[in-house]
Amino acid sequence: MIISVFPNLNNKGVSVLAVNVVNRLISGGAEVYLSEEHEAVFAKTKAKFDTFDKAMSICDCAIAIGGDGTTLNIAKKAAFLGKPALGINAGRLGFMSGIERDELGLLARLINNDYIIDERLMLKATIERKGQVISSHHCLNDIVVSRGDFARLIDVSITCDGRNVSNMRSDGVIISTPTGSTAYSMAAGGPVVSPEADCIIETPICPHSLMDRSIIFSADKELIIKANNDQNNSPIMTVDGQEAVNLATDCEIHIKTSDIKTKLIKLKPENFYEILNKKIIERRV
Repeated sequence: MIISVFPNLNNKGVSVLAVNVVNRLISGGAEVYLSEEHEAVFAKTKAKFDTFDKAMSICDCAIAIGGDGTTLNIAKKAAFLGKPALGINAGRLGFMSGIERDELGLLARLINNDYIIDERLMLKATIERKGQVISSHHCLNDIVVSRGDFARLIDVSITCDGRNVSNMRSDGVIISTPTGSTAYSMAAGGPVVSPEADCIIETPICPHSLMDRSIIFSADKELIIKANNDQNNSPIMTVDGQEAVNLATDCEIHIKTSDIKTKLIKLKPENFYEILNKKIIERRV
């Protein structure tokens, strides 16, 4: 089995953890690849090095070591190649991670193909202007349309199946997947949705209204979002908190379910509700 490891070495303690992971995988019989930019850190291991793209393309599965942002980034890249990904938590919450840093013994299951694939719905957002496609983007967590540089409300309109859903003045709107329901959407007052559900969640950000609340759409729907702004406050579309696009006034954002699904590796029998309790609810106690 070829396993490519992608650590976020900017996180505290990740270097030592990643070396331990690599050594365990190699001793278990796996062929391990890393991005060549990390060669100095892993020089004493028996890992192989290549470009990031090559390491991703040749592996049977990818391992992300870091926080949820690292896991999300690597899992999305792996998804476009049809490959599964495992997150090892070396951050704060680690809601998307498959194992913690003190559970490396479970890596033997990965090498022996003793694991479950948890497929996660993704969304595709296409920006159109005057009927022409400007760009397309895929998200695992959420698409966020928000105000620009100034702390002023913007006008957001949402339609579905050609019918009006909402017209609001707000700081913006979050369109999330069930996976993303425990991220920004939850912080904005949105519902927590099991990733087993196929749906699209719309949550307003600070709406200037007592009536605008989250709405859950079936996964076969397509939403069209328009954001109107004043002259000096262009709205922004953010994809998974990692990619930002400035929006012109006459742009439309078409959001629907992506044909691509992210494949997360599960090495433990925990279900979503156990993880929810452990990672979020019990943290308040």
